Amino acid sequence: MTNYVIDLIRLMIAGIPIYVLLRILLLRRRARRLGAKSGVKKVKLKYNKLREFFLGLFAVFMMALLVFVWQGEYHSPEVMLRIAKRRLELGEGMNLEPFHTIRNYYRVFGVHEDLFGINVFGNILMFVPWGFGLALLWKKNRHLIRLTWFCAMLPILIECTQLFIGRQVDVDDFILNFLGGMLGGILFRALAHVWPRLRTIAL
Repeated sequence: MTNYVIDLIRLMIAGIPIYVLLRILLLRRRARRLGAKSGVKKVKLKYNKLREFFLGLFAVFMMALLVFVWQGEYHSPEVMLRIAKRRLELGEGMNLEPFHTIRNYYRVFGVHEDLFGINVFGNILMFVPWGFGLALLWKKNRHLIRLTWFCAMLPILIECTQLFIGRQVDVDDFILNFLGGMLGGILFRALAHVWPRLRTIAL
């Protein structure tokens, strides 16, 4: 599991300059818009430094996560469509039976082996920041229905995309990723009781 964590950290580090550049451009554009509305050439934006820190951390992590899970075989759109169609017809590299893969990993490796940890606990832990960040940064996402929606939609999007790039499509991955996202939301609520200032970061 250590190698996967190191790869994810490397991707995050590589994503920092990209995020910083995009964020600066976005803030400058917002300042120009506000200046045009108020008739002032230059507007100084007020922003929450703590929110900017967590927003940057969240954005960089999510960019790294998506790059990580979307590593695969890329071809022309026509070829990728044919690959996806063939996989759907043959059921190639797909598992639609809930808990089938988890049971197999447990049966073969047990809970103490790295492969079990990577494929079960790793799939949960990777998505904890998704649910935590959603609740931390946007007040609307603290509602259970909205949080559940987002925590389900991202894993569905990832699994559907993996159908086209030769990656394993597994309902167990969806279940574990969804569980991780929801645990992230629960973790936010728990920490917000200990550190109430966390509640003030959201827009």
